[in-house]
Amino acid sequence: MELASGIQRKWRDAFALVPIERQFVFIILLTGLAGVVTALAMHRTVNWPPFIMGFLASLGLLAIGVYVRRVKGKPRLALALVGVGVFASFSAASSVFIFALLPLPNPLIDDWLTRTGHLVGYDWNGLVVAMTGYPTVTRALGVIYHSSLPQMLLTIMLLAAYDRQLVLYRFLLVGIVTLAIAVGIWWFIPSVGYVGVLPLSPDVLAANGLIYGNDYGAYLTRLLEQGPRRITPEVITGVIGFPSYHLVMACMVVWYCRRTILFVPILLVNLAMIPATLVHGGHHLIDLLGGLVVFAAGVWIANRAIRPPEDIAV
Repeated sequence: MELASGIQRKWRDAFALVPIERQFVFIILLTGLAGVVTALAMHRTVNWPPFIMGFLASLGLLAIGVYVRRVKGKPRLALALVGVGVFASFSAASSVFIFALLPLPNPLIDDWLTRTGHLVGYDWNGLVVAMTGYPTVTRALGVIYHSSLPQMLLTIMLLAAYDRQLVLYRFLLVGIVTLAIAVGIWWFIPSVGYVGVLPLSPDVLAANGLIYGNDYGAYLTRLLEQGPRRITPEVITGVIGFPSYHLVMACMVVWYCRRTILFVPILLVNLAMIPATLVHGGHHLIDLLGGLVVFAAGVWIANRAIRPPEDIAV
């Protein structure tokens, strides 16, 4: 009896989470449950196996990280594994929840957002047509636009290499909080951006480095107004127009990579993310301002929610 009790204690100790990690797991499980309940309540058709497998694999990565920290005594490797596990599992859980909300209940506000851009002289059509004269630059901006998620993972690993627990946990919480805020705004006042209204053929768009077709905006509009026939990993795409979550992620990476060896190149890449988001994301100008405000709110919340040392004590 005592031997069995001792073994149980060893297993508990080997996979013991610090307080903030327990809160992350609670948020992740709650988000996953919200996705399942919403999908069932709204009678959404979901290809569950790949989502469940990805979700469990991500949580498994988190568990391995905790084990490496407790048993193997490798805190930096453990921190990287935990960080990637939290990020990936929350992403998997939130994707189902977000797409289960479709179709959205309110009309799109893109016409109003377009008019706000025109008031300050911003013409997206003119910008993209002008960029077709610089296909090499446009393609480079496309690569940068698609680098957001890899940059988030790079930031996690970089902060883990520096053993900056407090900064990494705040980074993860900012990601969770800002996505929740962005989804709430998008659900109440939805938009899809400009993509799809260009008077250019698909061949011209592709030849000049644009990453979307001229019917992509129509596809996103149908997605928001009618919802997907079936929620699968293949249909998961960026659907939040205002505020721009690409800008939120760019700000997060730059802010939390301060005082690291990669700060200068990261700063330069994410300065280029601004035109990349406008051109390839089809965003309204005000979307970027909205993303900046959401990012600032997330940092403010995270700094007050996670305070050293009690929240991260191992």
